[in-house]
Amino acid sequence: MIRHAVTGRRTVQSYRVVVACAVALLLAVAARSAVARPEVRLERVWPEARLDRPVHLTPIPGRDGELVVVQQGGVITRFRPGTRNAAGTFLDIRDRVNDGGWEEGLLSVAFAPDFARSRHLYVYYSAAGPRRSVLARYTANADATRADPGSERVILEVSQPYGNHNGGQLAFGPDGMLYVGLGDGGSGGDPHGNGQNRATLLGSILRLDVSRAEGGRAYAIPPDNPFADAGGEVRPEIWAYGLRNP
Repeated sequence: MIRHAVTGRRTVQSYRVVVACAVALLLAVAARSAVARPEVRLERVWPEARLDRPVHLTPIPGRDGELVVVQQGGVITRFRPGTRNAAGTFLDIRDRVNDGGWEEGLLSVAFAPDFARSRHLYVYYSAAGPRRSVLARYTANADATRADPGSERVILEVSQPYGNHNGGQLAFGPDGMLYVGLGDGGSGGDPHGNGQNRATLLGSILRLDVSRAEGGRAYAIPPDNPFADAGGEVRPEIWAYGLRNP
């Protein structure tokens, strides 16, 4: 009986400690919530601009706050800060872009790490006849206000079985390599099993060295890619695989 009474008192004391801690935590959270927060408001910029299906926005290196907006139909538009409208067309490749599918079109742009010197930029777009994804390089003019559609150099083309899950995101990493997102090919549920098939580039993020060409390709394989030396049918461009629509 004595043992049970002592145990009961200890249980009650432990319960009180837990409750006290919980109350103290709630009071701390409430006090923190009561601290004045900075006012957040939305401000419309470039109120006179009209965009058609914008999908990507990124700064132009070295252009003091200037941005480009990628529009899915095949146009990249340039914007300057402090203005009411677009500054002009940066690149227009509507003549080669297929935006017939909901997820097809001009999807991304990435400026080369040495853009200040090379004036190179890379875009990812969908093309038809046959249906495919295209990674291409373009060259901008000396003052970086416009890229020449005639300067296109195709770096990579990947056949696409369907009009969805094209992926399309481009980004240069701090390592200077270009990362390319490719969807699993589309339809629904990855019917071709591309996401787990390292013999295809679909369903993967690729890592490419686009600063040089090698082995009959318009790019080189970084030697530290995870499958650079895998051999067989495994594609050495793959950095990560098993992805639905990066």
